[in-house]
Amino acid sequence: MATGKHTIVLVQYNNSIQSRTYMDFPGVNAAMDAIVKMYEHKLKELNPQVPRITYEITDLYKYLDELKDVCALVFEPSTNQYDPKDRNWIKTKVFAHLKGQAA
Repeated sequence: MATGKHTIVLVQYNNSIQSRTYMDFPGVNAAMDAIVKMYEHKLKELNPQVPRITYEITDLYKYLDELKDVCALVFEPSTNQYDPKDRNWIKTKVFAHLKGQAA
């Protein structure tokens, strides 16, 4: 996984333009970790009384699908440009990131 490439994650949580935001990270791994934490934070908001929340990767995918929009821009030093990455790319990278943590 391209860990050292500056990565910007763009998110629109719902239909409101005001829900648009971005987060930038030193690499893809840090960005994927933040996306997982974003989901876990939402779970804690929805279930404040539950001390330990567990979920499946399909639950995380559903959360990503329910966002109005989510994408990433990954810096490619060889071209000196940011490559746009879509929701499916994020899902693939999040899965690989979590799999790597579990190993």
